[in-house]
Amino acid sequence: MSMGGSMISDYYGAIATLAVGILAGVQWYFSNRAAARQRDSDLTDWGGNVIDLMAELETACYPLVTEGRLTSAEIERIGQRASALVDKGRLFFPNVKSRRAAKDDDGTRIKLLDEVLRACYVARHLASVDGADGESLRKQIWQSRGNFIRLLQKEMTASLRAVKDDDKGVSIPIDPSLWPDAHRMLKLPPRTPATKESGS
Repeated sequence: MSMGGSMISDYYGAIATLAVGILAGVQWYFSNRAAARQRDSDLTDWGGNVIDLMAELETACYPLVTEGRLTSAEIERIGQRASALVDKGRLFFPNVKSRRAAKDDDGTRIKLLDEVLRACYVARHLASVDGADGESLRKQIWQSRGNFIRLLQKEMTASLRAVKDDDKGVSIPIDPSLWPDAHRMLKLPPRTPATKESGS
């Protein structure tokens, strides 16, 4: 093969090698993006389950309606779910290990999981202690839920939608009777009086 032919062969070989490298880089980039999106989706599902549990436990601590209160066994099952959610959270957030920790030291969970563990402990306390201060416990869970959401948003900063100052909400009175009149048309079927069954 002539020198010119060898140079051309080397040239095309270099181009082919470069193309393979670029293709591999592109595949790696999109693979990482897909993995990140899947992680965000899984993390959102997990976080939503924690929020649902906290809302349920908050109401169980100090319900506004006394009829149909949860039994101690039902509340203990909330604690069981909370305990599982703590460990499921460790699939996303491993324990933090101190540089001076011993080899057999498992480390300490992150702050985010502390709030989930609080829910577990509140449920166990409520289920096992007669006369527990339900109102105080409800306040504790309400605070933990707020802390959890704030810390989870911090972990998902890159995935959160950007908001502007114009998107800011307003203070809403807790009593709906104090709200302005609603103007959106609401169409409902007419109410009909309940009728007694024949023979009653």
